[in-house]
Amino acid sequence: MSGLPRTTTLGLARHDRVLLVTLDRPHRLNAYDRTMVDELRRTWQAFGADDGLHAAVVTGAGERGFCTGFDVDDTLDAGVTSPSLDHAGRVALTARDMGVFKPVVAAVNGHCCAGGWHFVNDADVVLCAAHATFFDTHHDVGLANPVEAVGALSRLPLGEVMRMVLTGRSYRIDARRAHELGLVTEVTSAEELTGRALAIATDIARHPLDVLTTTVETVWTAVQAQRGAAEAFGLAMLARSDASAQHRGATMREFRHGDGGGR
Repeated sequence: MSGLPRTTTLGLARHDRVLLVTLDRPHRLNAYDRTMVDELRRTWQAFGADDGLHAAVVTGAGERGFCTGFDVDDTLDAGVTSPSLDHAGRVALTARDMGVFKPVVAAVNGHCCAGGWHFVNDADVVLCAAHATFFDTHHDVGLANPVEAVGALSRLPLGEVMRMVLTGRSYRIDARRAHELGLVTEVTSAEELTGRALAIATDIARHPLDVLTTTVETVWTAVQAQRGAAEAFGLAMLARSDASAQHRGATMREFRHGDGGGR
């Protein structure tokens, strides 16, 4: 794995021209903390700079959670009371956030909620295990959702996005429904998921790198032309919100022991 960073919260493995990135905090349903955010940034930088890597697969360790957003415990311990801005707004979590336009396949192996949507929204191909579920918990912890909801609009119909975001964790999209809606292109067993994702990424990676990146960047430029302004508006509205930091912190403390390790 020459050229890849040393990591403690990510599993990194080369498979010929494909990089397998595993979010590796299963005890927290792969919620990301400050360490993981930094390691993701360095990983995507290395991935982008390595011409021997043409594609990546992102998945989560274990079978319970793909990613459940930022780690509430880590955020509260750090004194962060506006995590939508400090963690999910401009922090680089995905290859797209880092300006890397190599193809990425997301393999969702369990709960995907809140900030976990970044990895799905920014992937080029998404598949999931049969037990996977997709939902959102921002409103459950007293937070608006100005970023992930907008990103999901490129994947889901407006009605599905609004119902999921407005109702909170009580509304969940299961694997069958996700496939019907086109959120995922394929549903597999939990045992077959990573292998299938690697097979798809390997098939993609056989093509010339410049051809892949040109196509991916062009398509995502079109997508971002619609998403960018809306996300910026939402973040500006959030920054002006009258909701107090003290109230948000108290709400997150109440939620921290519920299902899902993060937001």
